[in-house]
Amino acid sequence: MKSKIVAVCAVAAGALTGMGDEAGASTNTVADLGTVVVEGSALSKYRPETVEGATFTGLAPEKSPTVVDTLTEDFIREHNPTDLHDLLRYVPGVETGGKSLLVRQPGTFQIRGMGGTEPAFDGVVPIGLGAGLFMDPFLMERVEIVKGPIGSLSGGAGAQQNNSGAGGSVNMYLKGAHLRGDEVNFQENTSVGRNTWRQRGMIDANETVGENFAFRAIGALDFFSPAYLGEGSQKGADPRQSYTIAPSFVWKPAENVTVGLKSMFQKTDQPSYIGVPVWHGRPGGGYRWYESSCRKGDRSKYDSMYLNPYVDWQVTDDWLLKFGGAFMFSDWEQRTREPYMSNAELSTFYKTGEWTSGQKYMTSGFSESDRISRSYNLYARSVYTKEELPWGFKNTLVVQPDFWYRESTSGFGSPVSRYGVTLQDSVGWGWVTLLGGLRYDYFTENPQTTTTTMSGKTTTTHYHGAKEFAFSPRGGLTVQPLDWLVFFGNISQTTTPTLGYRDADGNRPTDPWTASQMEGGFRVRPVEKLWLSASVYRIDQRNTPVAETVNNDTYYYFEGKNNSRGVELSLAGDITENWTVLAMYAYNRYENRNATGTAPSVFRRTPNHTFSLNTSYRFDCCDLLRDVVIGGGYRFRSKSFATFRGSFVNDNIYFAHSHVFDVNVSVPFSKFGGSKDWMLTFGVRNIFGEKYFESARHFYECLVGEPRTFEIGIRGKF
Repeated sequence: MKSKIVAVCAVAAGALTGMGDEAGASTNTVADLGTVVVEGSALSKYRPETVEGATFTGLAPEKSPTVVDTLTEDFIREHNPTDLHDLLRYVPGVETGGKSLLVRQPGTFQIRGMGGTEPAFDGVVPIGLGAGLFMDPFLMERVEIVKGPIGSLSGGAGAQQNNSGAGGSVNMYLKGAHLRGDEVNFQENTSVGRNTWRQRGMIDANETVGENFAFRAIGALDFFSPAYLGEGSQKGADPRQSYTIAPSFVWKPAENVTVGLKSMFQKTDQPSYIGVPVWHGRPGGGYRWYESSCRKGDRSKYDSMYLNPYVDWQVTDDWLLKFGGAFMFSDWEQRTREPYMSNAELSTFYKTGEWTSGQKYMTSGFSESDRISRSYNLYARSVYTKEELPWGFKNTLVVQPDFWYRESTSGFGSPVSRYGVTLQDSVGWGWVTLLGGLRYDYFTENPQTTTTTMSGKTTTTHYHGAKEFAFSPRGGLTVQPLDWLVFFGNISQTTTPTLGYRDADGNRPTDPWTASQMEGGFRVRPVEKLWLSASVYRIDQRNTPVAETVNNDTYYYFEGKNNSRGVELSLAGDITENWTVLAMYAYNRYENRNATGTAPSVFRRTPNHTFSLNTSYRFDCCDLLRDVVIGGGYRFRSKSFATFRGSFVNDNIYFAHSHVFDVNVSVPFSKFGGSKDWMLTFGVRNIFGEKYFESARHFYECLVGEPRTFEIGIRGKF
């Protein structure tokens, strides 16, 4: 079977070669990361030159008034993640919330203890629920995680899914065609572990036609048999199969005008997985670590299409206009058997970790769903920058009106239209730069939506139609008295109408939820290309929906209050010419200020402490080792409690702390008489075979991290 898959990868990669490149910066962004060259002597870049997601302008990371953690193209290539979920586990303070379509908000991420953030392209186009579980990071030139409420820049979504949440945003920047020349890059990786294997083939080709036109095609194939297919009721199920292609083009009809199109098409069919119950840090209810409650035929399927035409017009040296639109279509369905327990089982499970019935394969009534989602986006952005004003001032003014609409066949949330405008001004003088911004959003809600399950049953969900508006302000400050020292701070508030909810009387809330953040910190450059950042923050959220169950129906009241406070540290860049590092630490303390009964107001809903370290060193000594690159990684998560709908359950229901170590080695083909543009890579993931939980939905649906795997790969360019 594996040999056949290797052949399929090779044939498909060869077919994609004719379409066209590599890893360059998109022409549809202000930020320019430069050209990344893949060769034997190249040292990976873990720190970008500029970031865009926090301000819609290309700022050096140290000059941003907010914290932006960036996973660069080099980082993505080295760690070879299957999807966005796998990539974001390297960022402390980001919780992935259950890698399953059965999750009510699949593919959204908690940041700084706050939930409900839906990823977006370029910080503007939300990708839709579920897409975060399938989006292949190989297609991205970088992924930026902007910390803190960001409604003042890109707006709250106003839908039941609570998008653009209180904790921050996940912004993806899709690779696009460029005019820097012709190039074809190829990568293939094979990994094997106990009861698991994965094979990935990727190709990226850019072809220029004359001086003003270029076409680019990126393709990725992924075949994966997870460890939970090796035992239990799902043993022998078909492995994951995923196919993605992302064609794009760019055309410069004039020196100051760029016209382009980015697109992406994806098809994925994978075994369903919702995890196992947790008790005392290990699987409960009779389950083993790498076992699944699902049946052999339970599958999760995802098809998507993304189209993004854009025009960039450099009107003058100071004034840039950007026009863009996007259409995102996704169709997914899932059939999943949960490790479900009824009320009669709970007290026994809390005490012993076992179920009184002795049965672990119990079918829930919520085991299948089918959803088609369409979203439409239009925006126009004006960026006016004046570097030389009287008395030494400089100014950057950003204005962006936009429109966003989403419709869905699912009953989870209602179709919503959002009309918004962002105003942001940045004024600098000497050491000091002040930033102020305001976002206005107007929402309209469709009063009903129809849902058809895979069994053919059709239901209509009625919503109370609504028209709401929201204001979201922000302010920021950076002070740079020395080239190597920056102080920064920010204050912001995100306001989002709670559309789509109802209480037991059928009433809809009229007050929006709000999230306010205060943050301050500093950045220090100990050596030329290395920056240390430290910050302290507090987020207060109020009017959040709180779930309650009445006669087996779920309703909400709207007096929820919580706060999240913490400390974040990061070290990113080059320690020496041959040594690069990305280290991040996050401390978070979450408080539920509506806790009742015996439930504590402060508990570890997410780990208090998370840490990740990734580093690469290129040897430059003896002939035997010269240009060989060795890398290592470490991830730590402290103890935390599993929950039910985000609420505390029991002292015995917790995740133990975990330590995961990785190592990798890259050897240029020139060591064997080949080309310096090709590399042979070796790696071991989870070296010591740590058994741990990586994410969870409810306490009885906890997803286990991958076991030890050995990886070999090849990458290079034509």
